[in-house]
Amino acid sequence: MAKKTYDFLYGNGTKSIALESQRIIKVVETTDFPVIKNLKKAVLAAVNQPIGTKPMEQQIKAGQKIVFICNDPTRVANTSEFMPILVDEMHRLGIKDEDMTIVFALGTHRLMTHEEMVEAVSPAIADKIRMVNSDAKKQENFEYFGTTSRGTPVWINKELCRADHIIMTGSIVHHYFSGYGGGRKAILPGCAAWETIRHNHSFMLDERAGLAKPSAILFMRIRWKE
Repeated sequence: MAKKTYDFLYGNGTKSIALESQRIIKVVETTDFPVIKNLKKAVLAAVNQPIGTKPMEQQIKAGQKIVFICNDPTRVANTSEFMPILVDEMHRLGIKDEDMTIVFALGTHRLMTHEEMVEAVSPAIADKIRMVNSDAKKQENFEYFGTTSRGTPVWINKELCRADHIIMTGSIVHHYFSGYGGGRKAILPGCAAWETIRHNHSFMLDERAGLAKPSAILFMRIRWKE
């Protein structure tokens, strides 16, 4: 019986899977897209020519506190490539190293080691910017904002609450129940407390939840009770 072998990226290596040819219905692949040739130019264009908001250089003021939210190892974002560019831009706008913090959005995932943090953002950035894990189990590290209309208690990492600006980094991808991953998910569940995440994730059973469904983001919105 003929088989076909497929290789998949896994961790820092690959995994191979062999399947009988008659069991393969179709191979679905993403459309090729051009590789960014000038990463610095592309990153600076994104932050200073944004859609629907003012350029970052018009919002950031010298002396302000900046928090970057970065992915943990379960999300691929090539953070080490663009963090040096963002930090350099902060320097240009008058922000000092000691006024910047990197918070790793773990959700309920395990804590990152220092070595993993360094690898994630690059040694050059890790040497001068403070880095912390958002540990959902440490309730004292979170600030309470109230309860949403769906009954979710909102506890957000204090590092974010103390910042003048929060810069969320990462990739926008399909998510199997919240519609899309990335963006607002960096805060909830990324930097929220355990009970906030648990209650919010219970809505994965909502009929509006689903892969790539815009309506699925409804249960992620924070709407305060009067």
